[in-house]
Amino acid sequence: MTHSLEPFFRPKSVAFVGGSNLNPALKYHRDLGFDGSTWVVSPKYDTLQGYPCIPSIEHLPGAPDLAFVAIRREATIEVIAELRAKGCKAVVCNAAGFAETGKIGGDLQARLMAAAGEMPMLGPNAVGLVNFVDPMAAIMDHFGIRRVEKGAAVVSQGGGLLCDAVFSDRGLPITHLVGGGNQALTGMESCVDYLLDDPRVTAIGLSFESLLDIAVLRRAAVKSLQLGKPIVAIKFGKTESGAHAAATHTASMTGAGAAWEALFDRLGIISTASESEFFETLKLISSGHMPKGRRVLVTAVSGVLGVMLADHLSAAGFELPQPTGERVAHLREVLPLMATPCNPQDVTMGAWNDKERQTAIYSALLDEGYDVALMVQNYPREGMWDVSEYAAQVEALAGACAGRGVTAMQLAPMVDCFPAHAREHTQNLGLAAMQGLEECMKALSHAVWWRERRDELMDAGVERLANVEVARPKPGVSHDEAAAKRMLAAAGVNVPTLRVTAPDRAHEAASEIGFPVALKALDARLQHKTEAGAVRIGLTSPQEVREAIDAMRADMKRLVPDIPLAATLVEAMAPDVVAEVMASVSFDCSVGHILMIAGGGVEAELWNDSTLLAAPFLRAEISRALDRLKVAQRIRGWRGRPSGDREALLDTLGALAGFALAEGAEQVEINPILVGRRGALAVDAVLKLARREERVA
Repeated sequence: MTHSLEPFFRPKSVAFVGGSNLNPALKYHRDLGFDGSTWVVSPKYDTLQGYPCIPSIEHLPGAPDLAFVAIRREATIEVIAELRAKGCKAVVCNAAGFAETGKIGGDLQARLMAAAGEMPMLGPNAVGLVNFVDPMAAIMDHFGIRRVEKGAAVVSQGGGLLCDAVFSDRGLPITHLVGGGNQALTGMESCVDYLLDDPRVTAIGLSFESLLDIAVLRRAAVKSLQLGKPIVAIKFGKTESGAHAAATHTASMTGAGAAWEALFDRLGIISTASESEFFETLKLISSGHMPKGRRVLVTAVSGVLGVMLADHLSAAGFELPQPTGERVAHLREVLPLMATPCNPQDVTMGAWNDKERQTAIYSALLDEGYDVALMVQNYPREGMWDVSEYAAQVEALAGACAGRGVTAMQLAPMVDCFPAHAREHTQNLGLAAMQGLEECMKALSHAVWWRERRDELMDAGVERLANVEVARPKPGVSHDEAAAKRMLAAAGVNVPTLRVTAPDRAHEAASEIGFPVALKALDARLQHKTEAGAVRIGLTSPQEVREAIDAMRADMKRLVPDIPLAATLVEAMAPDVVAEVMASVSFDCSVGHILMIAGGGVEAELWNDSTLLAAPFLRAEISRALDRLKVAQRIRGWRGRPSGDREALLDTLGALAGFALAEGAEQVEINPILVGRRGALAVDAVLKLARREERVA
């Protein structure tokens, strides 16, 4: 075995350790048809599910490739140590009661990890795994007898989603199921990385609350882009309440939802928000249905369904071009008299169950040139209608799409109105069988987004996505604004002309700089100067500066009595300001450094116009992130107003991001960056850096 995780997925021998609780796992293992050696270690029983029992690990006839351990937690530690000594290559620890339960369990988990050593281990608290392409099950309970040639692998931290994957009646072809539990030694991202190399795996679904190693996820994401195998993710614990629930369930750290979304976007990972969206997206992309663009043809035998679908497609950013020119004349020849050539095309009941006529209609429509052909129809319950009549419509669309390079789909807007036999018929014809209107719109949007995003990332060079330092900076030291600006200026960030002076000399500094000026109290503890009464702008004379000092001293004494006005910063005012932008780089404990860009300056919270970008911070990616903001429209010149210097702003953002990574910044913020007609100035800064001797390389 050339890969350390291969014993999980293609073992030649499997040992089960436990008692009568193993019965469901053993039955499923046998029913699925594993053709290697199966050993059962259970000192209390002679046989379990027809397998002879072995009294101890010592008596095993050889070293198993994989062991499934389901005994009480205290005994688990000793057994896994024995398995390691025996030469076992990998283990699934099904036992619970470890770090997910608190400190005592956490101490036990540390001992468990020591017992396992370098041996790969899923768990503890792991449901196990199933391989449907090389039949093998080492999992608790029964997950169905199926055999597929190719499809999606589903990798989940929790077992509940794996149950839903096989419980759901969606026709999703599944190659592997993996449940990782606490991920003490082997993380879900490592399983994703391994499974991407399997040619029978066409896409991977990843469900998690936390991940063990973001660096491995980055490498896996690069591989998925290079191989053209999308990763579809669903992240639980995105909110404060959700994070608390996740922590009590798995004792895992969870990152903020927005930071994870930024990381997914940066790595080209599809992010979903519900199980239905997750599974429907996996079904669409794992079958190879990846639209080339956003031009969609909608066909139906119900005008209402077609119009409803058109509304949803338009809202999702898709185009529905109308037939033109000679296509219209041709359509009038083949459509029923009551039908009108259009998109969505209602072929009416006049063409119902007429395969030849419908094929001609769809062929004429497709001559217009579309990326997606989407037929919409709900199926009746058995006994209400002759279901076989519905076959003609989808067969006609399949025939018309053949050889055109168009993504063909049949959609049942009602999730429960697409029976299994009809889905199978649709899929055998080469069409995607989609269930649920909202789920289909999400899946189609995700597929187009992934194709476009992959092209962008591949053109930029995906290898650099993996080469990002994610080690957490050591606790840092805050610097006052003047020191922060000097360091930022040295890194290429444009800052105003400034002077640091005693309060009673501020008017002299202002005269040297030239009016108008801004006046600020200087203290590293002042992160929000406006709220502390510690800033004045637009001062036009020495007398105004003196008066501002007196007022500032009084305001600070009232608002921040613990911070006296001991030093001041005097700066030149920026001319011709078009827009204010806020930017910061901070370290998220789950995903690494994150760049935040927002519109509004001191009113950033009021604007609620912000976006996040995960490292690496390339100029093209920063520009793409900026375009997501409303403030970008103001910089372009909103309704005839002057435009701002976008390139100078991008220079500033790039320099800020580069400085933060190079210096191991725990936090650096510029608020605001004043974007002028020419140039961009960082007029306020907050900076917290690791001490020089403690900086992370």
